[in-house]
Amino acid sequence: MDKQKLIETLSVQSVSGDDKLMVEFLTKELTEIGCEFYHNQEDGNIYVTKGEADPFPCIVAHMDTVHKIVEDLTVLRVGEKLTGFNRVRMEQTGIGGDDKVGIFIALDCLRSFDNIKAVFFCDEEVGCFGSYEADMDFFDDVGFVLQCDRNGNKDFIHNAGGTPLSSKQFKKAAHKIMKDYGYKFEHGMMTDVMALKESGLECSCANMSCGYYNPHSYREYVDMDDVENCLDMVKEMFTKMGGNYYRHQYTKPKQKDYYPMHQSYKPVAQSSFMKEHNEKISGRLSRSLWDADGDWDGYDYNGYKKGKETFDDAQYCDCCLERAKEVVYFSQYNMDICKKCIAEHEIYTSKIV
Repeated sequence: MDKQKLIETLSVQSVSGDDKLMVEFLTKELTEIGCEFYHNQEDGNIYVTKGEADPFPCIVAHMDTVHKIVEDLTVLRVGEKLTGFNRVRMEQTGIGGDDKVGIFIALDCLRSFDNIKAVFFCDEEVGCFGSYEADMDFFDDVGFVLQCDRNGNKDFIHNAGGTPLSSKQFKKAAHKIMKDYGYKFEHGMMTDVMALKESGLECSCANMSCGYYNPHSYREYVDMDDVENCLDMVKEMFTKMGGNYYRHQYTKPKQKDYYPMHQSYKPVAQSSFMKEHNEKISGRLSRSLWDADGDWDGYDYNGYKKGKETFDDAQYCDCCLERAKEVVYFSQYNMDICKKCIAEHEIYTSKIV
């Protein structure tokens, strides 16, 4: 694995609503690789085709992160771990492993395989805008889709938010490979492959842990050993499973009264919780509403209200979007949630990871 290229990718700053630096970086990388690609100005996504195949394996990632663009972002290496550091403010800051690690893995696959497709989506963190608006015709000749957009190092997501993502045939073939890398099937949360499935994707897809930790916080870090393990697994899947169609049709979730995030957890909240959160986010972060300063109606790029408090950037509640003196990270939701919202939505505090 090219660790310097991973560091270079993590050094590119991008936030929902402002991904121009990442678009420039990807344009440069894809040109050097020799791929055919185009940046669709209507949906904001970058579509990539390399070689010829029927079907193509496909990998996707999203270009935005939740972290504000800062004056200085330095990738600090401690052993085999990477974190963000702001030399101007002399403090740790979000590195954006979610989902710049996924971008790194996708680019490495594009370098390694002669016949492959990829898509880099915009604005996943604020409601999967890019993937919900994606050109679905692009996937007509795709056999299966992989995404690396999950914290940790062992989750292979075959069901997102109650939405089945893949067929039994796909899971059987994937399991023969993933078990050797320490991965196991799990339920996950909303991300681009879920949006593609709901938009009519007719092949199997999956999301997987790729080695970033403490996402959406200033404490975020990336473990390069775990990144390499995920990358090796993805490459083996493309090598052994590529060339096959793994058909799978979208079916509506069977359980509508809760948001099942993880097989080993009880239902942790009512679906109205996520519905309210997503509506709040999407309403505040419509890309057409930014003003010249990159703000809109008193909110910053992350959708949080501006205030006079001086809490750390991570001290926001991803549910009510207000500043909070204390938040708790829930891996089931990949969110920091304040005590008030925990009580209001009856989230099980005993299930915190």
